[in-house]
Order: sequence, then structure tokens, then C-alpha cells
Amino acid sequence: MARTKIASRKKKKATSRTCPVCDSEMEVTRVMRYSEGAGGMLWACTNTSCLTLVSKDGVKVGTLLD
Repeated sequence: MARTKIASRKKKKATSRTCPVCDSEMEVTRVMRYSEGAGGMLWACTNTSCLTLVSKDGVKVGTLLD
């Protein structure tokens, strides 16, 4: 019998995070780098007046308003 692995059971990572600036909910997004700055998988604030970007390590890298 073959063994199967399910990725969601493999790692117990947080599925939600709160914004360090405005305490709103954040969601994971993929940001493409088009100039100097961060790219890849980042957490983005869902508050339209904040839009803070945070790396997966919890470091604030900027905002989408810049």
C-alpha cells in the first residue's frame, strides 16, 4: 500500500495575521518585484487606507501605497 502525505498536515503555520500598524486582518499575497524592493510571498493588510506589507518573518517591508 502506498503512503500519501498531505501538505496541510505537514506544517502547522498560521493562516491569519494582524497588521502591526492598524490591527486589521492580513492575507498572504504574491508580490512581483518591478523595482528595488521586496517581492515574493508577503502578508498584505486588507485595510484600504493602510495596505502595509509584511514579510513571512514578520518584518515590515513597506506599503502598497508607495
